[in-house]
Amino acid sequence: MTLIFPDLGLHLGVLDALLDDGIAADDLKALIESTGPDGPEDGYPGPGPRLKASLELLHAVAVPSAEAAAITHLQFDGGSDIYMLIEQTLDIDTGGESDDYNVTSLEGIHALSSLQSLDLDGHGYRRGPLDLTPLTGHPTLSELTLTGECTAAAVLESLPALHTLDVSLAHLDDPDVLTRLEARGTTVNR
Repeated sequence: MTLIFPDLGLHLGVLDALLDDGIAADDLKALIESTGPDGPEDGYPGPGPRLKASLELLHAVAVPSAEAAAITHLQFDGGSDIYMLIEQTLDIDTGGESDDYNVTSLEGIHALSSLQSLDLDGHGYRRGPLDLTPLTGHPTLSELTLTGECTAAAVLESLPALHTLDVSLAHLDDPDVLTRLEARGTTVNR
């Protein structure tokens, strides 16, 4: 069984976690290269039309469910291998900081049933708020870094394994959640 995460940014993070561990970088590179030769609007230093086409192709890469379920850490740092693979193949240089990679939804995150650490720093800055509802009751998530505006913050109280929460770069719609989490023993970095 395979899956595709609805949000492109989240899907790219999963592909990054699976590079060379079930998904080969050479296969992804060939997919990106299939978008054609560089045109006058493509290339260094910024993204051109091939980036959008490449991202659409990468978003269509199905992830084996069993491999997704085995992921324990997910991060979105600008230097992530998946971003560098895209940018080196297309000869662009955003440092992995293109808004094209933003995570705008966590829908489907329960497929990452072994996930212990989720760090949204890097591509957590989005134009709109991030709905935390998809995290509801995640059984293994123990370390979480949030950034930007986040809604449904009360969901954080439903995470049984949550040990460390970093909200120093986030704005929660219910900041009182932090006090309640600290009372139950969660370390909160504000």
